[in-house]
Amino acid sequence: MKKIALVCIVLLFCMLPASVFAVEIEGGNEVVIDTPVSDDLFVSGGIVTINARVDGDVFAVGGSVEINAPITGDLIAAGGMIVINSDIGGKIIAGGGTIELKGSAEKVVAAGGGITFTSAAVIEKYALVGAGTVNNAGQIKGDFIVNADEFVNTGTVGGTLDYTEAPDYEGEFRGISLILSILWKLGYLILGLVFIKWFGALFFRIEEEVRESAVKKTILGFIFIIAAAIICVLLAITVIGLPVAALLGMFFVMALMVAGLFVSYTLGAYLLGLAKVKTNDYLVFVLGFIILTLLFMIPYAGMVIRIVTVSLGFGALIYTVKNNWKTITAPKP
Repeated sequence: MKKIALVCIVLLFCMLPASVFAVEIEGGNEVVIDTPVSDDLFVSGGIVTINARVDGDVFAVGGSVEINAPITGDLIAAGGMIVINSDIGGKIIAGGGTIELKGSAEKVVAAGGGITFTSAAVIEKYALVGAGTVNNAGQIKGDFIVNADEFVNTGTVGGTLDYTEAPDYEGEFRGISLILSILWKLGYLILGLVFIKWFGALFFRIEEEVRESAVKKTILGFIFIIAAAIICVLLAITVIGLPVAALLGMFFVMALMVAGLFVSYTLGAYLLGLAKVKTNDYLVFVLGFIILTLLFMIPYAGMVIRIVTVSLGFGALIYTVKNNWKTITAPKP
């Protein structure tokens, strides 16, 4: 209930002026937190380093994320490289290329290319991890559930150790999966072109939001996604709210599906702007779409890029609705 309340409060504050915002938000190419934070912290950048204590939860996204000071709450992190050198009071939820844990935490849920629990790592309850390689030299006091290609355990596990070798997806369904994947991406490409053609005004209004305060909207978009999913589940549980949950869920899924289209255009426009090449909107979108699709295919890091892309696009959608709320809800003239 604490996490649900936190998300709902953050959503409320997102609708208020920046001067009354109740959490700390930091962004930039290189972000270093050197002064203590007595609140929840949302941070994003190429390089994120936290050197001061945070009395709250931390949401961190970056090319590399390094935690060198205690966090009293939960840590939710995504990045190419995540290094946790200090103690986390709550749980760790992490996804990235490489993840290294050197401190203590209550629980760990992590996925990545390589995950390492050093000899200094102490997990009070359970750890649930999935990766290409997993190395444990630390102490897992509860259950340790591992899904990996390679697993080395020289540490201790107080509960049940459940190791499952990652399945091999290169068998007989590889060709079918490849064809379906290509058709799926082609469908998305066509959807984007149709969006620009028939709903151009709306498309470019949302795309403008992608360009402005991209870091902030990426972080808030990630929060909005989590909050929307929780709200839909809570409404569905009440049964009486099930129709509303179904309707909101449908719009939620649609928004997630199209979120990356706006970022594709922005990426294409940025690259062509660097090259000082002028062309039509369709080719700008196609270029950005192709490059973004290739980035998604990078092992492990592609997952992080996809999360950032969808979060940014979703945040831009939310801001577009917020900035045009009076027009949307205006009574019939």
